[in-house]
Amino acid sequence: MTRWDAVRVRQGIVDSCTSAERAGDEAVRRGKPREARRHYERMLANAIRLAEQFPDLSTRRELSASFAKYGDFWQGAGRPDQAAEAYEEGLAVASRLHEEHPDDLGVLRNLRDGAFKLGEIAAAGDGRTARDRYDTALSYAERLADADPRHRGDRRELGVIQERLGLLAADRGEHGEAAEWYARALSVHRNLALETPNDPGTRRDLGVQHERLGDLALLRRDLETARAHYDEALTIRRALLGDDPRDLRAQRALSVLCERLGDVALLADGPDGARQWYDDSFAILDAALGPKHPETRTLRKKLRSRPTG
Repeated sequence: MTRWDAVRVRQGIVDSCTSAERAGDEAVRRGKPREARRHYERMLANAIRLAEQFPDLSTRRELSASFAKYGDFWQGAGRPDQAAEAYEEGLAVASRLHEEHPDDLGVLRNLRDGAFKLGEIAAAGDGRTARDRYDTALSYAERLADADPRHRGDRRELGVIQERLGLLAADRGEHGEAAEWYARALSVHRNLALETPNDPGTRRDLGVQHERLGDLALLRRDLETARAHYDEALTIRRALLGDDPRDLRAQRALSVLCERLGDVALLADGPDGARQWYDDSFAILDAALGPKHPETRTLRKKLRSRPTG
């Protein structure tokens, strides 16, 4: 095979991989999981063929990413065991590459993402394994953030991993450690929000960290700190809802936040101070979902149990 023949063959396989991946994504969007699976398996088969015929850094890195994509499909289909198998295969490819190219940022990202996704699967029932996976992901995330401080995506992933470690600590009842992780994540997301003030995603991430810290403070009955964090989150949530009033997810989040502020007010100020927050919480959900929606009914029942006079 001449050099130019090899170039054509390689490009043909790359094009087949890309086409299959896009077809799989479209099938997922249309709610056709069986069709999506066929396309993703064709993508993976082509990625394996490409890496075998042209075993360089680029093709093997893409093979790792293809295993991760296949794992994402299984995770979305509610099959975590099969997702984990695919993620492990992708990690194995990336680990071998890392030995040969320890400073390649693409390989480091594949390692970070694979470890994180396995942590997400383990978090559903095995906190110790999840912690190990998140710790591994954190080590790669910190290296990536240090290697290119201007890369916002890498910095955001660092904040996400720190938050997950906080959630695990909170689940274990280690609230002090959880607060430390949330504070670190808050710093990351605050800086990102300052750099991109018009990005809803960075503002949402920042609001979530304030809510996490508010929840911990409320558990400790540190009402002043809880209220301060919830107030920050409330400002962000209201602004996000203003960006898209039809966003049901944002409306639900705002309703929950008002309920939390009602809980703070109930403890700090008594029933009279809490009533308006609870009324606001219910009014938001009622307007978004309607009075007969199960979530609205559940909230009505829950608020009626609060001693608000």
